[in-house]
Amino acid sequence: MQDSGLKQSLKQRHITMIALGGVIGAGLFVGSGSLIALAGPAAILSYVIGGLIVTLVMFMLGEMASRNPDAGSFSTYANTYLGDWAGFTVGWLYWLKSMVTITLEAVLLGAILNDFMPWLPIWVGAFIMLVTLIASNAYSVRSFAEVEYWLAALKVITILIFMLLGASILLGWQENIPAPGLVNLTEHGGFMPNGLSPVMAGVLVAIFSLGGSEIAAVAAGESENPRRNVIRAIKSVIVRVMLFYVGSVSILVLCLPWVDKANLASPYVALFTLAGFKGAAVAMKLVLFVSFMSVMNSFMFSNSRMLFSLSQRGHAPALFARTNAKGVPINALALAFSVCVSILTVHFLSGGDLFLTLARSTGAFIIFVWIFIIFAHLAMRWQTRHEVVDASYFRAWGFPVSNAVAFLALVAVLATQALEPATRLQSWLVLATLVVIVAAYFLVRRRRGEEVRGMVRE
Repeated sequence: MQDSGLKQSLKQRHITMIALGGVIGAGLFVGSGSLIALAGPAAILSYVIGGLIVTLVMFMLGEMASRNPDAGSFSTYANTYLGDWAGFTVGWLYWLKSMVTITLEAVLLGAILNDFMPWLPIWVGAFIMLVTLIASNAYSVRSFAEVEYWLAALKVITILIFMLLGASILLGWQENIPAPGLVNLTEHGGFMPNGLSPVMAGVLVAIFSLGGSEIAAVAAGESENPRRNVIRAIKSVIVRVMLFYVGSVSILVLCLPWVDKANLASPYVALFTLAGFKGAAVAMKLVLFVSFMSVMNSFMFSNSRMLFSLSQRGHAPALFARTNAKGVPINALALAFSVCVSILTVHFLSGGDLFLTLARSTGAFIIFVWIFIIFAHLAMRWQTRHEVVDASYFRAWGFPVSNAVAFLALVAVLATQALEPATRLQSWLVLATLVVIVAAYFLVRRRRGEEVRGMVRE
């Protein structure tokens, strides 16, 4: 084993597709239907609000990343501008969140494999997919990027085909399907039939769906031109969000009545079937399979880089900062594999109630990560206020108003989740996790201080 450090071997096309694929997941293909059924046509607003929040936060991350592209990304910036405790907390919070996401995607992949091959138990399929994607990440950075490039490309192609198909239905170009026009926006109770509360609750769903946008900033640190590539990736966030989420959800709202619960259970399948694609259900299962693989692959990458960065800053054991000859933090990947296998074992032996509760909490986990990004950006601007700004640096929109708006919006979403009986348990679970991580930092620091004092006395 060779401590050679990470390699800057990713090309611009890899970063672009990682950025595109990072926001297209099951939250769009499946979650959008349940949100429309809850909020009605106003679900569009949930995605617009969620998309604007994500855009503001990612632009703040982009400004910090343009100054210092780093594998630790927001954890490194929190460390630099808010202090060691913040870097430790947000890094481990994100590591834990990504571990849960990786394991959840493995379970979902195992379930789809079981649908196609009933003789294959879900737990076996989950383990096979975990080993496959660990191997992809472990071989080299380039192998991860190539796998993610093609997985993300398939998702993007699916969305574009869907949007073209939806547009053809809306324009009346499909035979035997009358053009619905704008009637589904106003019928069945109007645009906001259930009031504002479901729309605001839907913002959390939208934010959960958009979790993964930050991976582009992590990956850009290992690209051939980190500063240029991270700026390009971050700048494209608003286009990706508005086109893929707001655009496709708007098509669903216009084509399918929000009261049609049966079709909204799997809206993309419903629309493809409506247009005459008989194999739509099977095709969408394959698309979901690709989507879950992409998400799992990306978080496997960002998880290992976060642990690598934590180790480099003394927030994790030094062995996790070691890389092999190809620049892969192999020990960090090995830990991820061990933890995932342990979680999967507990999940399948216990019935999975605790794990599924934790999995539903990942939206709140990512909100806390974004709050750290907001405050790290504020601190960075304050601490560098007298510096002459390099023209090559990216500048976030609307500072400091955008920071206040994004923070208040995220707090409002967290409060909504905490007040809802169905999500109250997850809120307390996330808050307790945050407190434990902060307490762990001060406990570790105290223990190190005692060790140093003991060495001095000797």
